[in-house]
Amino acid sequence: MSLKKQRGVAGVTFMGLLPVLIIIMVFSMQMTQRHMAHTKIIEAAEVASLALIASPKEKDEQNQEYAQKIVDQYVTDNKGKVEVAVFNRRCEYRDGCVQRSGELAPFTDFVVSAKTSHDSWISYESMGLTKEFDVAGSSISRKFLPQPLDIYFILDMSGSMTGTWGRSGKTQYDVVVETINRIVEDLREFKTDKKSRVAIVGYHHTSVQKVGNKRTAFDYAFYRTPGETVKKMFSPPQVSSYDYSTEIKTFEDIPLTDDYDAFLAQLNGANYYASKYGLTESWQGIIGAAQMADKATDLNPEQVFILLSDGADGDFQRHFLVNNRYDTVTFSNYLNRLVKLGLCEKLKERISQKRNVFQSKNASDTASKTKVTMGVIGVNYAVKKEDGIGDCFGHDNIYHARQGSDVYKYILNLINEETGRLKD
Repeated sequence: MSLKKQRGVAGVTFMGLLPVLIIIMVFSMQMTQRHMAHTKIIEAAEVASLALIASPKEKDEQNQEYAQKIVDQYVTDNKGKVEVAVFNRRCEYRDGCVQRSGELAPFTDFVVSAKTSHDSWISYESMGLTKEFDVAGSSISRKFLPQPLDIYFILDMSGSMTGTWGRSGKTQYDVVVETINRIVEDLREFKTDKKSRVAIVGYHHTSVQKVGNKRTAFDYAFYRTPGETVKKMFSPPQVSSYDYSTEIKTFEDIPLTDDYDAFLAQLNGANYYASKYGLTESWQGIIGAAQMADKATDLNPEQVFILLSDGADGDFQRHFLVNNRYDTVTFSNYLNRLVKLGLCEKLKERISQKRNVFQSKNASDTASKTKVTMGVIGVNYAVKKEDGIGDCFGHDNIYHARQGSDVYKYILNLINEETGRLKD
């Protein structure tokens, strides 16, 4: 076929396909416009729902007005008024909603729906390309609600905590106590069905508890082997051989309480401070906190154990009277030995099996089960993960507070999962 004839065939073919190409182009433009409008309305609804979940208003009308303003600012090429609807719901333990939802904590949802009308760029009624079209979109944002906590501050009361920290001239103990005061004030602001509770479990080389009207020093580890200590970690402690010394009994455990004023009055009292004669045995505090939680009633759904210490443990050394003579038993890396034998796993397992105030009686309900969170903050001290701390508290929950403000920041890091966060 000659070139001239080929050109003629191509021209005829093109002219035959031209209407089809025009129709495809028109449809593409129409669909592009609708797709862009739909994407825009979905984005606007998402922005509005996130804004509401981050800063909810007191009344439904205010939430509606707030969402309307956001969507109106976001969508500017619509025809007429943007129709916006806002729906908010709370899902809590007490009505069984959390259990049915499968979530692990109470939450609130904000659902924002929006609908807009637009003029078509191109219209042709006989082909279904209308002069106007509507698009709608919605978005849901979920935030986990603050829930009540039981927080056990496992506080190093050894002599090294009396050392000064930073330019303020305050001791490390003073900084920690001031931080606990701030945390308690924050807890006052948390709006929960039940108040959070706080406790202090102090330790050095003994635990100190109030018995009757006097302080008594106890030893949770007066056993010949680490295995026996772990086996009897929930047994009553023995009176310490150091109980005779009033100089180490400068504090006492403060049991779980939601009476914040009484708690702070005791913690801030002139007769409550770290002992300059105290050595460091963190297992005394860990076991003491485990026993306090085990004895507690009306548990909140989240049990939080926070160890605050400024240094590593010393060696374990005890003197046992055998056949009228003292037999000295010494272990290095004692906490690591306890952890490898299951000390912290026993704590987590036992406390997580205790029923909390919101827990369903349904045995298959795992959503409302008591949860255990553990963390350690090195006060001007880099905690060594290999000494057992990491395996006990979780390697991701070890913090090094290089300055006083870090202590507050890291405590918030440990509890903020339970005091309200956006769903990932």
